[in-house]
Formats: sequence, C-alpha cells, structure tokens
Amino acid sequence: MTDEPDAAARALLASLIPSSPSAAPGQNMLPPNARRDVGETPLGRGHAGPATLFVHGWNDTHRIWRQFAQDFLANSRPVLLMDLPGHGASKASAYGPEAAGEAVLDVCAAEAPIDAIIAHSFGCVATAEALRRGAKADYVILIAPPLRPWADIQRGAGVDDAVIARALDLMKAEGAAPPAPFDFQSALNAYDGKLMLVGSENDALCPLGTIAALGEALPSATVCGVEGPDHRDLCLDPGILSEILGFLGYN
Repeated sequence: MTDEPDAAARALLASLIPSSPSAAPGQNMLPPNARRDVGETPLGRGHAGPATLFVHGWNDTHRIWRQFAQDFLANSRPVLLMDLPGHGASKASAYGPEAAGEAVLDVCAAEAPIDAIIAHSFGCVATAEALRRGAKADYVILIAPPLRPWADIQRGAGVDDAVIARALDLMKAEGAAPPAPFDFQSALNAYDGKLMLVGSENDALCPLGTIAALGEALPSATVCGVEGPDHRDLCLDPGILSEILGFLGYN
C-alpha cells in the first residue's frame, strides 16, 4: 500500500468527525436576540407560534436553509433553526446519531408544539431518531435520507475503492467499525403524522431508488422524486421548496 492511499484513507476517516464552521458576524439569518439555546444546542426562533424546525446535515449548519427558511420568515411563518451537536456554534462533544436525535427531541419538547420538521441528509437521521424517542410534529419532510452502507455512500461521493478498503482496514485495526446504516423504517413505523420523502435522480450519495423503496415500506409516506439538484442542492432548490410548501398546505 502506497503512502497516497493511506493518507487519503486517514483523511476519509477524519471526515467522520464534523468540521462545519461556526457563523461569522452577520451570517446568521436571525438577530442575536432570537437565540435561546436548549441545553448545548444553539437555537434561533423567528415568529411566535407552532413552528417549522429545520435540521441540517453533516458538516453543515442552520445556514444551509437560507433559501427555505427565509421564505418562511418572509411570510411570517414561525421558524426554528438549530445547529446539531458538534456543528456550527454547538459546543457539544458527542455528535453521533444518538446525540443528534436527543438534541432534536429536546428542541421539540422545549418549543412545542412543532408544526413541521424539515431535515436534510444526516439531519434526517437525527429527526428519525428523535421521532423514535417520542418527538412530536404534525409534518415531517426528510430530504435525501442516507439509507446505504457507509462504503457505498463514499463510492457515491467518488472515493476510490482502494481508499475505502484501506480506511476499513484502519478502522478494524483500531477496533472500530464503519457507521451502520440507520434503520429509518423501524424509527418511522410508529409515526402517525404526515411524512414526505424527497430525493433526486442526480443524487449519487442518497439515490432516489433507495428513498422510493423506503416510501413503499412506509404506506403513509409521500415520495417526491425530482431531476436536477444534487445532494446538497436539494435543500436550496426553489422547486423542492414549492413541493414542500404544497405538502404543508401553504400553496
């Protein structure tokens, strides 16, 4: 094994630790006095009343929702914007699915009632884990939920097989294992609200086919499949926002 794949493998393993930047002055969508943290979770609220909670993905912050949340705010719809553990302004040391799910659960409890949760990628894991633990929301929209094994997701991101194999060897040598796929079906089976799953034909990380299959396993789910946006752009796309607004009854 050459040094190059080894270094790339170690860099890949380093990506298992979140590294999203905190906000620079002026980058937040809400004024400082809108922030009211829940435990170690940075949380901002815009407008009073039953709110829509936006949950970002891995290595992102609440600012990824600048297109969607600003539309809600401009139309006087209550909004909650959080940074997941280990991300953005969060100082939490734990950042895995359990910690993320607990953070979403705590926000839902502290800010109840929650009208809707809109989540992207790893934020879908956090949301589903919170729902499994008893979080309440009338609507849940999961955008690009990650359903495949870790190695397959890395291949979708363009990582070479040799680098993935070396990373798996390093994990094994350190007594670790790759993150297991989250069991969305089990977590969402008992959810009795209105559920929408969103995916794109052009998302190589979280393919639409796997999302559609999850929708078929959850009879109450609505699946929205689109062409065009890739993985991250799904939560920036005005067409997706229009679909979500229609699902929520705002169109």
